[in-house]
Amino acid sequence: MVHLRKGAPDVPVWLFSKVPPLPETAALCERVEVRRSSLLLLLRAELQLWPRWVAISVGTWTGQRGKWPLKLAPFLIPPFRALVLNENADFFAATPVAILQHWTRRLRDAVHSRWCRVKDVGIGLGQLGLAFLRRIPFYALFVLTALLRLLSFPHRRVFQWLHGTGALAVRSKAAAGAGLVRFRQNKPQWDAAELERFARASDARWIVWQRGSVGEPREDAFQLFDDERTFAVTKQSHVRGWEPMLLPLAPFRTLQPGEASQVLAPLSGSILVDREKLLALGIPRCSLAETAWMLLFWKAAAAGWRCYSLGQSAPLKEQPDLPMQNTDFLLRVLWEAALRHLGPREPDLSRGNIAFRAAHRLRAISGGERPRVLLVSPFVPYPLSHGGAVRIYNLCRALADRVDFSLVARREQHDVIHYEKLEEIFREVHVVDFDEPTLRDERLPEQVRRHQSRALRALIGELARRWKPDLLQIEYTHMAAFRDAAPGVPAILVEHDLTFSLYRQLARNDPGARPGYERWLEFERRWLEAYDGVWAVSEDDRQAAIREGRREADRTFTIANGVDIGRFTPGEEPTPAPEILYVGSFRHLPNILGFEKLRDQLMSRVWSRHPEVRLRVVAGPQHEQFWYKLGRKSSLAGLDPRIEVLGFVEDMRPLYARATVVVVPLEVSAGTNIKVLEAMACGKAVVTTPVGCAGLGLLDGQEVLIREDWPEFAEAVCDLVSDAALRSRMAARARRTAEERFSWTAIAQDAYLSYQMLITSNLESSRSRP
Repeated sequence: MVHLRKGAPDVPVWLFSKVPPLPETAALCERVEVRRSSLLLLLRAELQLWPRWVAISVGTWTGQRGKWPLKLAPFLIPPFRALVLNENADFFAATPVAILQHWTRRLRDAVHSRWCRVKDVGIGLGQLGLAFLRRIPFYALFVLTALLRLLSFPHRRVFQWLHGTGALAVRSKAAAGAGLVRFRQNKPQWDAAELERFARASDARWIVWQRGSVGEPREDAFQLFDDERTFAVTKQSHVRGWEPMLLPLAPFRTLQPGEASQVLAPLSGSILVDREKLLALGIPRCSLAETAWMLLFWKAAAAGWRCYSLGQSAPLKEQPDLPMQNTDFLLRVLWEAALRHLGPREPDLSRGNIAFRAAHRLRAISGGERPRVLLVSPFVPYPLSHGGAVRIYNLCRALADRVDFSLVARREQHDVIHYEKLEEIFREVHVVDFDEPTLRDERLPEQVRRHQSRALRALIGELARRWKPDLLQIEYTHMAAFRDAAPGVPAILVEHDLTFSLYRQLARNDPGARPGYERWLEFERRWLEAYDGVWAVSEDDRQAAIREGRREADRTFTIANGVDIGRFTPGEEPTPAPEILYVGSFRHLPNILGFEKLRDQLMSRVWSRHPEVRLRVVAGPQHEQFWYKLGRKSSLAGLDPRIEVLGFVEDMRPLYARATVVVVPLEVSAGTNIKVLEAMACGKAVVTTPVGCAGLGLLDGQEVLIREDWPEFAEAVCDLVSDAALRSRMAARARRTAEERFSWTAIAQDAYLSYQMLITSNLESSRSRP
């Protein structure tokens, strides 16, 4: 639908579905019809569509059984031009030749699948003699696997309730020896006796178990064994993704080279394992190598030992099902009481969705008198793709010579983590991929529900125990509930904006936003009081927080937004045609609303006086995705050719240098806008609404021009475009104010003093307790 909207933005889209679509899908449709009955849905579609001329009908042939009325529907609607979605998420035109090719491929795949099953049976029958010597006969394993397959492997969803939570007490010698030895698995069956003889005959520190042709372990693999709890390290060979599994067998996503992730059972063709720990666990007697390693990893997790997967540059595949091996493991765990009573000690840390750079893991453990701050962010604060990232990165950089920071950040889809850049500031960097569905508690704001993560909560608790920070710093309101992950550590909530204030502004114009405002107000009031300290970005926000329930005014601080005045400096205007610049990441709804006002209310007035003016918009990464996600049905492709919309721009300075005027046409906003400060530091004339510069204490006609009425706003822009002297005077004053009031150096001092106050206060209260 996104592609249809781009190519034909004015053509209506009608959706007929058995289930309610996602909100972002429904937002792209003019009409949505939902019926549980496939036949009734087809009849409704026929009645509504036959009187019309349908450009394209789209159906799904994804291999699901039944629902034939829906599969045939595209061929029954004139003029009978149909596209079909196949099981690979590809589309093909529903011509006779294409349909024949589709069914030929499906038949070939079915034959291949049956042949693979026959081969599995043949291999299994070849192992039948050995299997009878084991506790679980092969034929029982084969039959049970087939039965579980027919039932869609229900044990993957309920296994966590079928085992205990007991720890495994196991003694192993302290790490001794040096070097490694290689054990090559040449036989198709697992040879436990041979592996045990090999391990006992060696005095090496590590054993590399290998099957097939696999390269040498990398140096960073050995560095992970600096942690005495490490049991095994493997090279990533598969991706877990969203597939339900009995145990996490691979990282959630493709790791970057040098990146590592703790995984409960990281299966691979090459496993680097601590020899003493391997012998201490006892090598399982079974037929399948994967089952044996799963049992070893299971016992290691119950013993509190850790296993890791390391990223590599080679292409990866999705983790295979391994139904026989999973069933074998399940039966052995349920059969043996000693295994059944066990459970992983760190289940939420070993899901394969927490990543870090292996060579940098233990850097955070250090002495000294510098305050230690564990900072938790809903995004990775580099690159500087929006105002929140700019604030976190620059403020921490300004404090890095006095404060030890450790970073825990959520990784967003498609993010590439710049570890080297982040590690210039943060002593440790951990990134978390969210691998859980959105929480269904309707009492909470949607953004809060989308940011729940057991892994993130467990990681905060683990770092609080290991690193013993002086302060926990939670960035953004919607992350506030993670405060109780480290209840014994004093905590600061950084209110980049008072979210209830933003929704209150939205509710004034849209009654539908009222429930969202009430949910945010209740949520924010609760957590404002739960924190030892609160940072607001302006004195107005600080006072609002105190009014709405923050009782400890002396621990509510104004830590303003700032600008890197050394990086953002005045430049020339080399462009022959005047340019208006608007900066606003579309991930934030007020920026989209501001762009729409700029497009619909302002530019026509500007062009009436200056038709040569161009508008350049910097909308941030994945701006088209956020545009459609927030309910915008029109396409960005249909804009006036004098408007250019850019995505993420790594270096904004050339765009500021080319700009004639910078505009901030926001009707709703919260917090303070860093984009205003950057423009001022670059010596640019700025036109803004009162909301756009709220909390900055700027004077109209001095540092910026402040206009609330749209005709007056457009008039101010036109005056600046035509009057170079006025622009020059505004630019000079703006730069001077940025230097005097908004440098990160001065703001960092305020932040440091608040750290010291909270740490000292916590120490005093600890001493006073009996």
